[in-house]
Amino acid sequence: MSIKRAVQSFTAYVDGMPRSVRAGDLVEDGDPVLKGRAHLFEDVETHVAQGSQRPRVEAATAAPGEQRDLTPPSGDSGTTSPRRGRRGGK
Repeated sequence: MSIKRAVQSFTAYVDGMPRSVRAGDLVEDGDPVLKGRAHLFEDVETHVAQGSQRPRVEAATAAPGEQRDLTPPSGDSGTTSPRRGRRGGK
């Protein structure tokens, strides 16, 4: 039997009872929740294969002793932050 992984969360009635399935839940191929809802699932093998192709997420902080390259924000974003009041009062 193959195992399927839910790609999105949903609730459905299965055998007259409500059943909630969360994104990432695993079910066996013969599970009645799959009937008519196969488009909401993918093979686990497909998910694992796609995981190796996903880009690495950059760490938000440097590890101890690690130097990070800082790239200044580009000036072409078109958004400017509004200036807040001055310090020190009037």
